[in-house]
Parts: sequence; C-alpha cells; structure tokens
Amino acid sequence: MELAVDNTAGMASLRSLDVNDAQEITVAPSSVRAAMAAEGSVVDIRGISYAYEGEVDPVLRDISLEVGDGEFVLILGPSGCGKSTLLQVLNGTIPHTLRGRLEGDAFVCGKSVVETRVASFATEVGMVFQDPEAQIINTLVRDEVRFGLENLCRPADEIVARQTEALAFVGLDGFGDRSIFDLSGGQKQRVSVAAVLAARPRLLVLDEPTANLDPNGMAEIFGVLRRLNREASTTIVMVEHRVDELADCVTRVVMMDRGSIVFDGDPRSAFSKRRAAHSEEGDAVPSSAWFPQAAEFALALADASGTPAPSADLPLNVDEAVRFAEAHFASGARAALPERAAIPPSEKPLLTVRNLSFGYERKQPILTDINFTLGEGEIVALCGRNGSGKTTLARLLVHINAPPPGTLMLGERDITGLSARDISAEIGYVFQNPDHQFVTDRVWDEIAYGLVVRGYADHAIEERVGEVLDIVDLKRYRDKSPFSLSLGERRRLSVATMLVLEPRLLVLDEPTIGQDHERAQLLMGLMARLRERYGTTILMITHDVRLVAEWADRALVVSGGRLRFDGLPQAMFANTDLIKEAGLLAPPVFEISCALAAERPDRVQPTLSLPHLVDMITGTEGRSA
Repeated sequence: MELAVDNTAGMASLRSLDVNDAQEITVAPSSVRAAMAAEGSVVDIRGISYAYEGEVDPVLRDISLEVGDGEFVLILGPSGCGKSTLLQVLNGTIPHTLRGRLEGDAFVCGKSVVETRVASFATEVGMVFQDPEAQIINTLVRDEVRFGLENLCRPADEIVARQTEALAFVGLDGFGDRSIFDLSGGQKQRVSVAAVLAARPRLLVLDEPTANLDPNGMAEIFGVLRRLNREASTTIVMVEHRVDELADCVTRVVMMDRGSIVFDGDPRSAFSKRRAAHSEEGDAVPSSAWFPQAAEFALALADASGTPAPSADLPLNVDEAVRFAEAHFASGARAALPERAAIPPSEKPLLTVRNLSFGYERKQPILTDINFTLGEGEIVALCGRNGSGKTTLARLLVHINAPPPGTLMLGERDITGLSARDISAEIGYVFQNPDHQFVTDRVWDEIAYGLVVRGYADHAIEERVGEVLDIVDLKRYRDKSPFSLSLGERRRLSVATMLVLEPRLLVLDEPTIGQDHERAQLLMGLMARLRERYGTTILMITHDVRLVAEWADRALVVSGGRLRFDGLPQAMFANTDLIKEAGLLAPPVFEISCALAAERPDRVQPTLSLPHLVDMITGTEGRSA
C-alpha cells in the first residue's frame, strides 16, 4: 500500500491507494514531510490531538511527548483519559486502522507514524493489548509465538530458539505444544507477551498486560520487563494500574487527565502527593491513579507525625518504606494497638458446597472435594493461580456448568433441581470478560433486560435502571452500544446488569480489572452498601491482594483444584507457603508491618490496615478502622 500526499486548502490529506482499504487521514498542514524527529528519540510526539471517527470531542488534546532510548515510561490516569488511545498512535493503529481526525506530528523509531504503514513498524514496535483474545490468532502456543518471526522469514533455528526463550521469560516453559483454547485468561496474556518479545522490538508498548494475571505471574512479567529494559536497553511505554511491584522499575511516570498530560517526571516526584483528576463524566475526583502502597504509607505517616516527606526520600518499595518508618517512631514505649475485630461468620448459610468434584472429562478433574459455606452478608474473596479452578467453581454456583446433585445447596434447596430462572433470581454472576454477557446493542436495554424478561412494569424498570445507571456512573452512555465503551466502562455495565436484579448472592469474576483507583473504590463501596442494605453476599474472584486486604471478611484459596484455605485474609497472607503455592503476594502494608514487628514487637504487630500501622508507629490514641 502506498500513500499519496495532496496539499489542498492548507491541509495535508493522505489517501490510501489500496482499493480494498480506502481511507482518509487528516493531519496538520504540510508538517508530516517537514518535521524531523528529535535526534536519539524513540518516540517524538508534538502537539497531537485526535478524535475518533464520528466524534466531535477529541480524546487526545495537544499531547507532546518525547521518549529516549532505554527509558521505561509508565502512563497513569483515570479511565477514559486517553491512555490507550495514545498507545495506539505509537504503533500506527491510529491513524491507519482506527479512523478519525488526527492533528500534529508523531515520529516513532525515526519514522513518521502517518506516512508509515503499520506493517513497517512490526520489527521495531511490539504492542501488547489489555485483552489477549484481541491479538491471538493461532491455536497452538508455539505457532502464536513463532508467527511474527515466520512472516519476517527468519531462519528456522532462530525462530525455535526465540520461541523457547520468550516462553521461558513469561513462565510458560514447556507450553509450546499446548492448545491456546485450553489456557486460562492469564496464561493467554503471557502468550501474547511472549509473541511480542520473540521479535525483540526496539520499543515495547503495553496496555495493562498483567490485568488477567495472578500476582505471581504479574511479578514475573514485571521482572521480564525490568531485565529487557536494563539489560537489553529496550524502550518501554506502558499503561498499568498495578503499580506496587512496578514503581521502582520505571524511570519515568506520565500522568494524564481528560486527554492531556498533567505530569511528566521521575517516580518519586510522581507519587509524592495525590493529584486531583476527572472521571469519564467530567466530575472532579481527589485521586484517580493507583499509588504504590509504600508511598501511600509514607505520605500517611509523614502527615500523622507532622513531618513532610521530601520527594527525594519517598519510598517506592517495602525495604525503603521500612527504613522510612524507623525515623518516624514516636518516643516512649507503647504497646501495639489491637487490630479491629473480624466480622463473625454468619449463622445463616446462604450457600453450602458439599464434597464438590467436577471435571469436563472424568479422568481429568478440575475441582476435587470442595467444601465451604457462604453466609448472608459476607464479602468473601476466592483466590488462586490462573488455571486453578476458580472460574470453574464460580460457574458451577450459577449452573453454567452442571454440578453433581447434592453438592450445592441454596439454603435448603439443591441447585440442580432449580430452573435457570430461579437461580438467576437469587444469584448474579458477573463474567471475567464483560463482553461475554452482553445481549443487546444499547446500554439502557442491557441493564433493563433482566427486568423485562421477568415482566416488571415499565415504571419500575424506568426507576430501577435509572438508579443503577447513576450508581455505576454510566448515565451519559445510556443510548450507546455496550461494545463502544472502554474496558472499565464495560466492566461497570456488566456489574450493573446484575445489580438491577438485587440478587442475594453476587459472584464477581475479577471485578476491578481495568478500573482506576477511584472506580475500584466506588465499585467495592457499592458492594459494601449492597451488603448493608439488602444483606447481599459477595463472592469475588480476584488477584488483587489489596482488594482482599481492604474489603474481604474471609478468603478462600484454591490450588490444584482443591480448597487449601478458608479463613481470615491476614492468616492467609501470614502463611508464606500457602501464598507461594497459590501464586499470591502479600500486600506491601502487611510486609512492611511484619518487618517492623520483627524489629519492634512491643510497638508493632502485623496488620493489613495502613491507618492501623500508622497509629502504631506514631502512638496515636484510638483504634483504626
């Protein structure tokens, strides 16, 4: 495909000459040929603005960004601020695949993005998306990893060697002959990363690549990226919400808000204070980006002790936070304040699981002898590695997979004897991939669907749907297609379709994937209100250990298809063998408190509560929530 330049009416218009893919791209006057990329820059973007086809308001507004060789740049910001759109400019998806109005200049690896075909970036720019299914095109793992190299006509022995190397990098050594259809969502994401790494690109662009990974898998990927950046000098630009294990890896942080860059600097300066931003609806929020918990702890401790925390000393990891805390202990001996009491188990079991075993094939069980109960009003976290059987278990609870008779009891009723309508009236299930549960082409209709099929009156539907749209902040999208929303917006919509039915048990499969800090807190706050208002029981499948620490009353751990743990979250994180087996990581606040407790047992005890830890260090009176 060739591009012809036609300067008319003061604008440069680039038209594809491929008759099978005709399109038009609008850029700033004559600047494409005249501008020169900054010497030594891998990314040189000048005054970029972009609006999607059919949209009036731009998603990107006058963005300028220069990234040098060997930098590791983390991009943060609220959902809908333009992070993913910016990444798609870097590999030419915008403007060559996604149409719209593009203004300004963009050079990547010395090439004009507008004048260079996407295929011409293949050996220099590697892109990993949020959803692995959006980029996987083969059925076998080895074929997927080899695909790009084969199209580049690399020698066969080099292709095999790079495939082996890339799979080992992402923790899938020996998976080459496995079918991708047999992999969990997290394992598929690792394959996507491996397929990009095999080409050894100069610039690696990643859009939340660890969203579907368990904490151990996330740490492995971050370790790979650190090595690629430091040992191979690969330039990395990355959007990611999970920053605890990433903050001390990156060299630079860029923060965005409403399509513009509002901060660009080193990580310690970036996390030295909370920065106000705006939600997708334009509402001001005090903080939208996730912060490293080590930095959150330092800011809270400095505030409580009345001593400022200079950005140069701001801790970004557990070891630095422990050293920071040592200088802030209040003088005088003081016993550790007691932790808040755990919520006692409910005396009314809502759901009972008895001796449950299940497999799609009899000789290959996925779950073996699972036993637990869920009480009314509990918030329970279901944790474990990718592929451990968590989602299979959740689908059995709502009869998507058929459980053996007598193994699942809803109150006193055997679930196997209930109709799908009866089950859905009491148990709501929110899929890990929200796209898998949408059945209409309009947001309003999607939320109303469950009420319509149950014969609710029009006025009741209007009232309930309107209330839920307000709760999940999607009112302005009521007439849009669900598939036109961002991943975070689609996640909230999938939750809304279940909330509107007011179920007794709500099963959430990875509820905070793709959510910024503000949205995640609002979503979990909503779960807590459901518990308080309706006595709703919440079972959330999650890899987010901070979510478990802050919100869960209990934790269940599945490993190898068996239930390995049922108890308090703090006891789970204290069991190092268990969390290693389950692919989990303790949240930083717990690791910080354990390290301090080992040194000062009279002053500090292990805790999952950041405010409680600060109270113990500063000697603050009272009891933290």
